[in-house]
Amino acid sequence: MMAAERNDNEGDTLDGALTQFVNAYVQGEQPDIDEFVEKYPKHKEQIRQRVQSLCEIDALFDSIVQTEAGEFEEAVDRDLVGRRVGNFEIGEMIGRGGMGVVYLARDTKLKRSVAVKGLPTKLVADATARKRFKREAELLASLNHPNIAVIHDIIEDTADTGYLILEYVPGETLAKRIARGPLTVEQALSIGRQIAEAVAAAHKKGIVHRDLKPGNIKITPDGQVKVLDFGLAKPYTSDTKDTEATATQRHHIMGTPAYMSPEQARGQSADHRTDIWSFGCIMYQMLTGKPPFEGKTTTDMLARIIEREPAWDLLPQNTPAHIGTLLRRCLEKDPQRRLGDIADVSVEITETLSAPKVAIPSKFPKTAMIVSSLVIIILSSIAVTFVLRKELQPASKEIRLVVLPFKNEGSDEEEWFANCMTGEIINRLGSIRGLAVISQQSAMQYKNRKIATPQIAKDLNVAFVLEGAIQRERPSDPNSPVRVRVQLINADDDTQIWAQPYDDDTGDILAFQSEVAELVAQALDITLVEPERQALASRPTENMEAYDYYLRANEYSSRGYQLENDLSMAVGMYENAVALDDRFALARAKLSQAHSGMYRWHDRTQSRLTMAWTEANEALRLDPELPEGHWALGYYYYWGHSDCDRALEHFEIARRSQPKNPRFISAISYAQKAQGNFDEALVNIRQAFELDPRSHTIASEVGRMLLLMRKYSEAEYYFDRAIRLAPDFNRGYEWKAQLYLRWQGSTEEARAVLEEAVQRVSPDDQSSIAYILVNIDLYDGKYQGALDRLDSLLEDVNDIGSSNALLYARIHKYMNNTDMAMDYFGTARSILEARIQEDPNDAWLHSALGIAYAGLGKREKAIREAEQGAELTLMSKKARRKTSQLEDLARVNVMVGKYDEAIGQINYLLSVHGRLSKHLLRLDPAWKPLRDHPDFKKLIESSD
Repeated sequence: MMAAERNDNEGDTLDGALTQFVNAYVQGEQPDIDEFVEKYPKHKEQIRQRVQSLCEIDALFDSIVQTEAGEFEEAVDRDLVGRRVGNFEIGEMIGRGGMGVVYLARDTKLKRSVAVKGLPTKLVADATARKRFKREAELLASLNHPNIAVIHDIIEDTADTGYLILEYVPGETLAKRIARGPLTVEQALSIGRQIAEAVAAAHKKGIVHRDLKPGNIKITPDGQVKVLDFGLAKPYTSDTKDTEATATQRHHIMGTPAYMSPEQARGQSADHRTDIWSFGCIMYQMLTGKPPFEGKTTTDMLARIIEREPAWDLLPQNTPAHIGTLLRRCLEKDPQRRLGDIADVSVEITETLSAPKVAIPSKFPKTAMIVSSLVIIILSSIAVTFVLRKELQPASKEIRLVVLPFKNEGSDEEEWFANCMTGEIINRLGSIRGLAVISQQSAMQYKNRKIATPQIAKDLNVAFVLEGAIQRERPSDPNSPVRVRVQLINADDDTQIWAQPYDDDTGDILAFQSEVAELVAQALDITLVEPERQALASRPTENMEAYDYYLRANEYSSRGYQLENDLSMAVGMYENAVALDDRFALARAKLSQAHSGMYRWHDRTQSRLTMAWTEANEALRLDPELPEGHWALGYYYYWGHSDCDRALEHFEIARRSQPKNPRFISAISYAQKAQGNFDEALVNIRQAFELDPRSHTIASEVGRMLLLMRKYSEAEYYFDRAIRLAPDFNRGYEWKAQLYLRWQGSTEEARAVLEEAVQRVSPDDQSSIAYILVNIDLYDGKYQGALDRLDSLLEDVNDIGSSNALLYARIHKYMNNTDMAMDYFGTARSILEARIQEDPNDAWLHSALGIAYAGLGKREKAIREAEQGAELTLMSKKARRKTSQLEDLARVNVMVGKYDEAIGQINYLLSVHGRLSKHLLRLDPAWKPLRDHPDFKKLIESSD
């Protein structure tokens, strides 16, 4: 008891010190931190740490003001009662606030009651307020949901103000209902579900409410919930700049303090997660009767929001444990840690309300009591063990873990089985929110390597390591008994948290995967919500032979989709799995993706694409929530149709199920980059690399993104990282060479990089390196060397293809071999005209044909085709701002002598993300005719 009192006193001292510091700061003082903490000699370091963390948030002290909640409501200075607005006779005032006054009115035309909302007089002259008022109308008009009050009309009068004509919702506000006392758990859940569904509908439309509170929620007499007042709402996308920060100016805070998220309180941008925080506050208040954060002044309240936790012990004792967990996730102070999708709330509450009530008999069987006691003792021991070791992992941060490759203790031919079990455990753990699991590709780098656990943890930035050994007694027998040993290790001090042997004579490896994943969650003190429990317990098939084929197919497909033989083997094995179990949705999803990969790289036939579509849709018919099904359908649209909008819809659905899955995150990044959304794409590909830090592929992709954004020094780091991770793989070298050409204009350094690649990369993978060297030869004026190198690349000079024909034509043109150049331009034209007949909407084909026509002197045709290529690119769902075809149009304009047009296009290309740089303009002989043009000279002589 004395220890508990001591802890309470200590907490009071820390909270009091923090509040004193904040109040002093807000009142204009600037306390010296060193002097301040000396007042509390027993708690100096704790107070210093907490004060310093607040001082980093300058916006907090700029926005917090000493004011009471009542100051956020405007006095009503304009009375419309008895007046007429359009067809509406104004009755009594029924609401007011800083952004509007609401009246009950009668619609004389349609004979119904409506609510009329107008701006307060003091805001009529405020252009920002009027704009926000009109935006509220537009946002409401875009929403159609039974739990959102609808808008009927907007009336704009000559005084440059206006009125919103809204649905009149009878009943009382949630604020009035709570004022009578806390709601029952069932009542709170019923109301909470409807609020969550309304907010989810708004979020789906890209709208954030930003002022959710009980006063903006009405409950009709029949129990229906209506969310009101979108006056502070705003459209939101991840690249939106929040020009209306929460605290737009001193003495004016946007929103209602008691329900503000920490990021709102700090004056930072607010996205959909701020609504999730406000929802958590509302749920807490419904259950307890009071807001989770209270204070005598607004300053106190906002400081508590940022610094303190709600009093969780005030929740009713009959609150379901998983609902308590859900509330904690809604009220995570770090938005990255907070629940990511409010739609999950609706699912969780619906399942809770529909769950059958289980009556517990008064005389509990003795055996059951013994078993229950043992379970409690075992789980408690695991929890206690973990608590003793948990200091390195703060509760507010995500938990990072790596599953090292399982050691194969069976025959050599079962090595693939051990690898696949590693991957399947990673996939199971990946469905747990709050747990960031390193990808299998990164984990496999440590297979059979004797590296100490702390070093692995440092390499991968993880706190925990899961490792194990597995043995299947009879090789290649899907039903063979399996023996497994697995242990969870605290990476900080290389100590074991728990170890678990698993023996199963039935060979039920699916049960083993579920059990291990649940034990990890328990040991890491992660409370699972219902969808996570279902995901961990899921069994994709009951046919172990089909599952064995699925695992073997995964092993082949993991080697890379550009390897046709391996991908073909994977397709065959997925097909075997589906033949044995036609309801095996996961195998169908992976089969669909393999078909899409075949179409992308090896088999451009409609039948291949149709198979990808069929399998993905069948997988989702069998399991509509399957993340891999949406992932597969996303790649069908991305690889099969270049439709990034549709692809992103499905990739995002997959990520919502597994927000820390690097495969889903990187897929989103690739599609965003193809659209030209580089800022969003960079954020996502960097996050994927954090989760997959040993992936040379993703490292190269980060570098490529930075290269296109002209962030050259950062790009160099990632290309070097890719080369270190995979010194025998060509892509890192190729992009690093391109970097030196674009960044420094150094053909010497680019050649050195590629010469190193030739020494390390397999000869089978060197053709793309040779093509870059052809271009470097052209940049150096070594035309004969370029010609010889190109000759050596072609096995059959009679089947050169349009790209090589254009390259030959360019080289001969630079060598003044006019007849040879014309022959090759003619060859390219013939090939391209035939291909356009088959695919008239391919932008590259038209651009390339424009270059061929220009080389042949067909000026009008050249410009027409190049312009069509640029237009098709701009209309394409894949590349709204892709620059390749616009660069081709500039090249055509140079070839036909339209230099001013070309320079205008070059200026634009240098102003947006893309491959062109001033150094390339100096190097590439294609731009040589412009070099005496004064505008071009001025352009390339300016600094990059």
